[in-house]
Amino acid sequence: MELYKLTLVSILNRKTFAIFGLLLVALPFVFPLITPWESKPSLLEPARAQTAWVLLWITALGWLLFQGSAIGDRWSSHGILEYFKTLGHSKINQLFQLWLSCFTIFGVFALITFVISTFTALPSDPVESKQWIATNIQYLLLFLLVTGPLLVLSISLGTRLNGAAAYAITGALGLYGLFGIGQLEVFLADNKNTFLNLVYLISPHYHLSDLTSRLVFKLGSIPWNELAQIAAYLGGLALVTLGISYPLYREGK
Repeated sequence: MELYKLTLVSILNRKTFAIFGLLLVALPFVFPLITPWESKPSLLEPARAQTAWVLLWITALGWLLFQGSAIGDRWSSHGILEYFKTLGHSKINQLFQLWLSCFTIFGVFALITFVISTFTALPSDPVESKQWIATNIQYLLLFLLVTGPLLVLSISLGTRLNGAAAYAITGALGLYGLFGIGQLEVFLADNKNTFLNLVYLISPHYHLSDLTSRLVFKLGSIPWNELAQIAAYLGGLALVTLGISYPLYREGK
């Protein structure tokens, strides 16, 4: 795991993760207080959960994918990956170690968000609290099914393109799957364009992993059979992403 250790130390030395970590811890308790929560104190906890998860999405799209792209570009350009290739590290082994180094830190971020959203915003009603915990567990699972494969793609693209281009592609893909596809769906409601319908069909529906509204409006957890279908779709999409990422990865430029 030498490549993992080298990459993790490089990320830690740059210290940008500390800024995002501080924001993830502090802002969920600060931002809700800016709203007129005094008129309805029961809205404070859902607002805290909403802030925590939104910040985690921003961190994933803004920090995680950038780190993956930059590391792939840097190590490929400087011959580090070629060196580890001579030591017998296969492409899949290198890719896994690079992914793990980024996700070691981001996993802590995800855990922080889960704890804040689950236990500092837990409803007092026993029935609601069980649904709240279940919803957060479901959210974390679906969130990781989206962000994990996107990180692999950003690393692979970083080894083939420059870091900025790799980040732009993966970031745009993530934003499109989360928000852009919703706009396309609204447009298609009044338009039967065959090509756009095909685009919608093959697009990555990452928005299925965003359960923020269920927390904000206390809609309860997703039925488990429906969750299984969503997880199966996102899991299949993850396999496709990994299948695309592997041939894109290369040790040197």
